[in-house]
Amino acid sequence: MAPDRPGDPPLPRLSIIATAHNEERSMERALRSLLALRYPDYEVVFVNDRSTDQTGEIAERLSAGDARLKVLHIDELPPGWFGKTHAARRGAETATGEVLLFTDADVVFAPDAAVCGVRHLLRERLDHLAAGPRVTVTGTMLRACTIATQFFIGARQRLWKVGDPRSSAFIGIGAYTMMRADSYRAVGGYECVALRPDEDLRLGQIVKRSGMRSGFLKGVELLEIRWYHSFGDFVRGLDKNFFAALDYSLLMVTGSTVTLAWLAAGPLVMAPLLLATGQPLAGALYAACPVICWTAATTLTRDNAYPWWYVLPFPLAVLVIVFAIWRSTALTILRGVVWGGPPVPLSELRAARPGTGIARHDPSEHPIMTTTDDIM
Repeated sequence: MAPDRPGDPPLPRLSIIATAHNEERSMERALRSLLALRYPDYEVVFVNDRSTDQTGEIAERLSAGDARLKVLHIDELPPGWFGKTHAARRGAETATGEVLLFTDADVVFAPDAAVCGVRHLLRERLDHLAAGPRVTVTGTMLRACTIATQFFIGARQRLWKVGDPRSSAFIGIGAYTMMRADSYRAVGGYECVALRPDEDLRLGQIVKRSGMRSGFLKGVELLEIRWYHSFGDFVRGLDKNFFAALDYSLLMVTGSTVTLAWLAAGPLVMAPLLLATGQPLAGALYAACPVICWTAATTLTRDNAYPWWYVLPFPLAVLVIVFAIWRSTALTILRGVVWGGPPVPLSELRAARPGTGIARHDPSEHPIMTTTDDIM
């Protein structure tokens, strides 16, 4: 457990909301890890969203032996919602904690994952905290593509600036989204992102726009998730996400993909060409671009506990990401987004984008964070 510091307040009651749809393959290990947390006062609200496998039965069996586990079953999806956002909202309505932690039913928690997050939330006086898990996948290209995706998200969302209240940088991670309950209600909760397939990211955006404080933790020692089981699953699984993450903007799609290809893959062609045509300085500078990218990607490789050589196909993996972004864009334009319900057309998705007229939050309203200066 994270050691206490002088002036630390008692840990508040925590509600963990885990949402699931047909997760019988991986949910029991994850749910048992939640019930094994070293946290003094918490509950787990497990929301079974219209599963057709044994998800609900497994959750009920585990809840029979542990009163901290509450199981909700959802049978119907109301209009105007995606399945996960509706399930998270229902779980939050049932929760009794002062702090809410939203997660997915396939995320495995280390015993101290909850207390470390709550302590960080309190000490940094945050309203919202996202933590990045260690991603477990197999296969050379799938691991390389996982690294490339993390690289793209980290650079685009400027993770190093998320904790700066003066910066507009934001982040959200579905595996671990923690919020003070009063802050969650103040921004409107999941109703604000009901039709967002990137609901975790946009909830973080709403928090920053409302004047609240957000933070990011590298949670590779605290969380583990098996992301995709095959390369095909990876490409198909991102169909709903990439165009949404780029705010359904063709301009942003074009700019992002051209930049990715130019910086990560273009030098492999251009640098030898420049050297061969008698421009050694330009060739050397251009060759430095993939070296910088490879260096950053090596850090992500280490975070995910992959052998270092999985970074070698990084430029090719970047081109896969470029393809996946354009695939997501084309499919969303042609058919909308399908995610646990009927297709939602692009017109409705764009209408559901978070607006700019969000009420500003009074930062002095932090009832569970009235701690001494020693905490900082």
